[in-house]
Amino acid sequence: MSGPTGEFHLSALDDQPSAVARYFDRAVAPGAPVVTAVRLRMRGRLRVGRVWLPFRAEETLAPREGFRWVARVAGTIRGADSWLAGRGRMRWTLAGGLPLVEAEGPDVGRSAAGRCGAESIWAPTAVLPGPGVVWSAADDHHIGVRFSVGDTPVELDLRLDDWGNLRSFRTQRWGDPDGTGRWGWHPFGGQVDSLRAFGPYTVPDRGRVGWYPDSLPRRHGEFFRFHVSEVLPVGVQRLT
Repeated sequence: MSGPTGEFHLSALDDQPSAVARYFDRAVAPGAPVVTAVRLRMRGRLRVGRVWLPFRAEETLAPREGFRWVARVAGTIRGADSWLAGRGRMRWTLAGGLPLVEAEGPDVGRSAAGRCGAESIWAPTAVLPGPGVVWSAADDHHIGVRFSVGDTPVELDLRLDDWGNLRSFRTQRWGDPDGTGRWGWHPFGGQVDSLRAFGPYTVPDRGRVGWYPDSLPRRHGEFFRFHVSEVLPVGVQRLT
């Protein structure tokens, strides 16, 4: 996956809506390397059925190119989700190698590509305005970005506070969240509980993610609670 492509300067956003510039001003320090890929380390809780299980994971993420998320859940379940070279895959096993989940194909791939794009919240310089990346602003607190991951379009809406800090994100993601056997586009997103500076990048370190993020009760679609402990831009020295 790609490495650094230059340095960030806010003046490059002079032609963008003020809310978009405010978001990047809070998320990226002046002179920071413009990287298109990062490595993450995280822990949290993952909902499986009605049970919340602890997990630890590492991820390599390039929001416009692909990702690989490798995790250990409840100490005994191991596996990975990925979208690489246009192919999505889920592979999970129980301790000892007993297969639990093995899934791929067009639906899995399209869903994984949508996830990849939504996770650009952890790599803001990967989606700076430019060829194939278009930003807009509805008002001072709601901005959006459009780009593609492979053949899958991504339209990501971000909600900001008065200072430009990210507070929540929303998109339409391909999936079958209700287990009906019929795949389609469904609301997907998350709440940002806190932000943290990892070197020159300030990104979400705690939050919650799920389907139907605006529905009540919230827990109906929520399935992922994260605490990011490390963001390491690919090709750049370790940041803590």
